[in-house]
Amino acid sequence: MFNFYVDAYADMFGEELQKNGLNLAPSKISIGNKIINFAGYASEEDEAECRKNVLTKKYSIIALDADEWFDFFKIDIEKGNDVIFFSVAFNMLADHGSALKTAFAKLNKSYPNSKAILIDTRTVSRGTSEIASFAKMIYNKNQDIDEALDFAETIIGKFVSVFALDDPSSIFNSPLLSPAADIFTGASLNLKPIISIDPEGNFKLLDRAKGFKSAISKLYSNVKENGLNVADYTFSIVSFNADAEAKELYDRFRKIVTENEIRLVKMSLNNAVILGGKCVALTFHSRF
Repeated sequence: MFNFYVDAYADMFGEELQKNGLNLAPSKISIGNKIINFAGYASEEDEAECRKNVLTKKYSIIALDADEWFDFFKIDIEKGNDVIFFSVAFNMLADHGSALKTAFAKLNKSYPNSKAILIDTRTVSRGTSEIASFAKMIYNKNQDIDEALDFAETIIGKFVSVFALDDPSSIFNSPLLSPAADIFTGASLNLKPIISIDPEGNFKLLDRAKGFKSAISKLYSNVKENGLNVADYTFSIVSFNADAEAKELYDRFRKIVTENEIRLVKMSLNNAVILGGKCVALTFHSRF
């Protein structure tokens, strides 16, 4: 039997994670000498504290090394389970997935009678958890992992993710976002960036807006401007410290799509640290 995993960048936690049959892999965030293993917000007070520490740049992400990944997944394997891990885009990871690849190669060598499968979803945020959820659904039908992997392969690269950021300085401070900063200079520093992820998991500057609300509005108009029929797509709106703005965007989409085709969810602490604070993301895909 395969156990399905996603990481904390996948923006799915708690009851929803359990409902989709997914497990959460570890993540580490530091604040001073304190290490936080993020698995979702424990309370409203906890979320408020996290918002404050992100906005004041107190958090940083600590990458797990190959031994830490190996030690985590071997627990399941030694219990007789196989594992499959849907990672966010390797390009988003500090080491471009090197530690993960090393860990999974070691797992398969150390436990030749078990299977450990690593998937690069080439996206981030809600796209990763959606891909894992679809694959899990296919696997549940007849326990055929090859069928689930074939389906995952057909949908990887079909998810579009765009992010409206309130703090433009974040694209200079993050090594992941800095490639998008090439034309974000001079007067542009007073504008709010809209960042997208291409099919290979690379961040790029998509657009700019005079204010945060205008940037969020462009998340909607970008769908229309690309000639897409909104009613043919499924959307996830993911927010950090911008619940009211995210709800306005949700209401705008709800005028066109059904409640089953749009979700309003919290952004993980991991993604918020990378994006630099207050932000709203839109992830969408055509219906399969």
